[in-house]
Amino acid sequence: MPRQYIQTKSVTDFEHVIGYTFKKQDLLRQALTHASAVAENHPTAFSRDLTSLAFVGDAALKYSVARYLFLNGLDSVTRSSAELHEGAQRVISNNVLAEIGREKLHLEEYLVRGNTHRIVNMNIYADCMEAILGAIALDCGTDQQEVIFRVVEKMCSDRVEPLLMQTQGMRLASATNNGIIDWPKSELQSAIHNRRTASPRHGRSCCQTLGRFFLWIFAIYGLIGFCFIVINEFESISSKFKKERRWYEL
Repeated sequence: MPRQYIQTKSVTDFEHVIGYTFKKQDLLRQALTHASAVAENHPTAFSRDLTSLAFVGDAALKYSVARYLFLNGLDSVTRSSAELHEGAQRVISNNVLAEIGREKLHLEEYLVRGNTHRIVNMNIYADCMEAILGAIALDCGTDQQEVIFRVVEKMCSDRVEPLLMQTQGMRLASATNNGIIDWPKSELQSAIHNRRTASPRHGRSCCQTLGRFFLWIFAIYGLIGFCFIVINEFESISSKFKKERRWYEL
């Protein structure tokens, strides 16, 4: 009796789901191939499984989510690294990735896997999500930041909606233009300039705060020193007065 394999939908169907067409479709095939499919010689499995692409996708996802929050987040979010970290955790944690993979993308319909994994668990969903992002990052070349940004936004924006500005006007031009986008350093410099121009921040900078702190320290020490001088002068005058008084009494 011929061996029965788990049937899956085509990678072309999946490209329509994520809104990205691969130049190198083998990258997507690898991202949708679980190790159990390779072990069982599944006829539609790629020669390598998704684990190495998941490593690349993890890094791409962290950058994309941080960038998305920085460009679109509320001022209270973008001013604090702790708030940015907390916001990113709403997307990049394995549980959230797994939920997106299951509820939004229905990865079980596309993931090539062996019979031992007919039921896809949460870890496999999360790994497959990261592998897909890694495949996109490697496939899209010079447009990498733009494409990854768009895919992550499509899949994850609702997860961080409470942290976002109501208007999306603060995004960098590179996020909406079709040309080759700038690299992170120039993007971040532009974003900082745009934010300061649009809504000046009234908070003090770290250097200003430290400067004021040290000024207060010097002022306090100066006041203490002045008090010591006054006390010493008073004691000196008092001692001199007592000596003169004794001399007159004699």
